[in-house]
Amino acid sequence: MPVPALDSEARERLRADLEALDCVRRAVVDADPLRVYVVCDRAESPTDMLVSSVLARSGISAGQAEVHLAYLAPPEQRQRVRFVAARMTTPRSGRAAAEVELEWGAQSHAERAEGEASPPLELRLAATATLKALEGILRDRVRFSLLGIKSFRVFDTDVVVVLMRTDQGAPLVGASLASGDPHRAASLAVLNATNRVLGNYLSNSHG
Repeated sequence: MPVPALDSEARERLRADLEALDCVRRAVVDADPLRVYVVCDRAESPTDMLVSSVLARSGISAGQAEVHLAYLAPPEQRQRVRFVAARMTTPRSGRAAAEVELEWGAQSHAERAEGEASPPLELRLAATATLKALEGILRDRVRFSLLGIKSFRVFDTDVVVVLMRTDQGAPLVGASLASGDPHRAASLAVLNATNRVLGNYLSNSHG
């Protein structure tokens, strides 16, 4: 059965129709002979049937074109350390204690840091407790040093920014909107700063 003649405009329409399918990431249509290359998101979808339907609408039946399907590998599901809570208490006059709880691998990791009570120092306590909890999760595979933490007023919004470094000297910076809870923001800023490093160490870990 002869292959319908497809000029460049018709091939472009066919390509666009194929890429309009939810399961198709990219399509290429070549002529002489007619070849169709389709890159798909997942193998479990009925992509071959959908592609055949699009070809039929263009007047191309089975056997009139070489159709090549390629499936992308599913993305690696990288878990992230989950923030649970940050609490600040005053065990006695002039003293404050931060307790931060994180979750990794369905297990809770809570750590505590105590020091002098004042708004700037309490931010540092929350960040320190967060780092201690992270080091427990990492089981001493990497350590972090807290260089500084500060709250800024930016565009009528309070932002907590943290500066850290790894035990190998790499600088890390993280930030979080305070949203009325500066201690929570301090903990989230630490997690934001360490997220990429944590992914490298935890991607093959099961907790």
